[in-house]
Amino acid sequence: MLAIVMWAFFPGAIALLGSAFFLFLRSRSKKPITPPPNVSRDKQSLPVKGEPGVYKSGLLTNENENVIENIFAGVDTLWDAFNRGMKESGNGHCAGTRGSDGKYRFRKYSDILRDSQNLASAFLGDLGLKPGDKIGIYSQNRPEWLVSALACVQQSIVVVPLYDTLGPDAAAFIVSQADISVIIVDTVAKARNLASKKTAMPTLKTVVMVDKNEATAEVVEEMKSSGISLISLSDVIEMGVKNPQPQHLPNKDDTYIICYTSGTTGTPKGVIITHRNILANISGWAYMIDKLEPEILDNKTLMISYLPLSHMMEQVSHWTAIMYGARIGYFSGSIQRLTDDIKALRPTAFPVVPRLLNRLYGAIQSKVQNGNFLVRMIYNIAYAKKLDLLKQGITTKESFWDKLVFNRIQEQLGGQVEIMATGSAPISEEVLQTCRIALGATIVEAYGQTECTAMATITWPGDWTGGHCGGVAPCCNIKLADVPELNYFAKDGKGEIMVRGPSVTKGYYKDPEKTAELFDEHGFVHTGDVGELLPNGTIRIIDRKKHIFKLAQGEYVAPEKIENVYIRSPVLQQVYVDGNSLERWLIAIVVPEPKVLEQWNEEHGVKGRSLKEICADKKAQEYVLSQLHQIGKENKLNSIEQVKRVYLEVEPFTVENDLLTPTLKAKRPQLRKKYKEIMNRIYDENRDS
Repeated sequence: MLAIVMWAFFPGAIALLGSAFFLFLRSRSKKPITPPPNVSRDKQSLPVKGEPGVYKSGLLTNENENVIENIFAGVDTLWDAFNRGMKESGNGHCAGTRGSDGKYRFRKYSDILRDSQNLASAFLGDLGLKPGDKIGIYSQNRPEWLVSALACVQQSIVVVPLYDTLGPDAAAFIVSQADISVIIVDTVAKARNLASKKTAMPTLKTVVMVDKNEATAEVVEEMKSSGISLISLSDVIEMGVKNPQPQHLPNKDDTYIICYTSGTTGTPKGVIITHRNILANISGWAYMIDKLEPEILDNKTLMISYLPLSHMMEQVSHWTAIMYGARIGYFSGSIQRLTDDIKALRPTAFPVVPRLLNRLYGAIQSKVQNGNFLVRMIYNIAYAKKLDLLKQGITTKESFWDKLVFNRIQEQLGGQVEIMATGSAPISEEVLQTCRIALGATIVEAYGQTECTAMATITWPGDWTGGHCGGVAPCCNIKLADVPELNYFAKDGKGEIMVRGPSVTKGYYKDPEKTAELFDEHGFVHTGDVGELLPNGTIRIIDRKKHIFKLAQGEYVAPEKIENVYIRSPVLQQVYVDGNSLERWLIAIVVPEPKVLEQWNEEHGVKGRSLKEICADKKAQEYVLSQLHQIGKENKLNSIEQVKRVYLEVEPFTVENDLLTPTLKAKRPQLRKKYKEIMNRIYDENRDS
């Protein structure tokens, strides 16, 4: 994915100056995004009448309207949503994949419907399932994921996603707890993972292989010896053709999906998400877009799908696209090829995690800083001019400055992106502003959790400010609860974020104890995140109850806040900050940016060394530490928050080595365990520091 941001966007800029006036005349004007007359950006959250301390979306100005549950007439379930989308599209293109020639080809809505209906018949007929049963989907994003989910929906069968890189132990726990008898997989490796734990999954009887070529006679026999029947998806669909069964359509309060959160600690918890929950989240998003920037979401929308469908952000993105009759283009299965997929697809909608925007920002800054005086001057002028537009509520890629400077950046994402939604972790104001300017796209930042389906707060299109995650989403209400142990009190506008509304889960599957802990006495969900309500009604995440620790001098530290500052440095790819109550200072485990460190080595070190050898050099460590201190100082980290030592790690943190969740969040307990001895040694060697 880093290839997305490694380009030269200034060559040719001087040549373009000659046609500046012509381009200026041809630049299309774009109207500012302005709220409706009775809505104010200074009041993005409003108090709920009769409930002191409870807030609703600032878009809901009617004092008797506290939450949006569903804005789509006649759509009560995801089955209804699909049929609406098919009508909106005029039975147009629905799901696309990239062929061997590099081009995307799409299947129509009617194609997806036909296969899903036949698969649904086979579920009840030949596979012996019944409404309320669970089916596992253990696959990367692809059209068959949608076909399988839609088949489940029309028989009231519950979808249970398994993470794409989930280890066999976690998969076995989920399959066993959910009493799953049928799992759809996309690779032999995943089928074998399941077979290796068959004794822990007594209910598992059938594995359905998406690619028929993978279901060889050898693999079939191998699975059979483990007590599992292996059959191809195409054969199962054909069973449904020959043996049609009646539908058992769900109602809005039926469970659509049990989304197991791997989280960063403990055993996975199965979050129950109903059709009502999903539709409320979609409606909240759609209501906001309709009020502020309706032209960016319709049946012409084209979305890239690469974030895991086991994550609710991607589920909501998917079903929103379907609801509007839009197109979904699936990545080709490898993050390394994502750049090429995006260029080939040219999406208009792009869900994105903050880490990728941070890397984009870092690459832009590095290119500018390493450029000559003229390059820096042109960039700074272009940035300032587009910032002026942004402050007017104008997001565009059609200005003169886009043609001169930013066009090459935009082309790396296909050149057509109109809307990006980011979430799952905080993102800085500077990064967000730079990406909005450079990409010429509306970028909204949402905050939420699986337990809230996805979105609990969201920034408004046209709000150019950053450093917050928006006001209360239209689909829920929020209040702040005191966190006395961290000295946060709701009366001061600070506290744990609590969420209530139609988008909130019923609870955890087969876990009444944790479900009881999840809710307070008024039905609000505990998020564990500490927020601050700002004067304009937006919410800023300022702490995390669980990830905060105290240093020996009694000061509390929020490591994720520090990491979100350091990650913007071009010197590194990844960073993990840690400490404990026995020590007075922090350590950073840094995965460096190889090119930056190799360049430093050429200038200051011994030429020809490997990256591993460079990382072991104390002078290299001091250089990286100085870069972290510099960016930390620029972003006003205090002296306690600045790390005092770094360890340079050659191997990146990945999902595969169990140091990241599938949504690219750090697994802090696993990172702490992996680097415990290294950090202890660093502390021991620096006792007098």
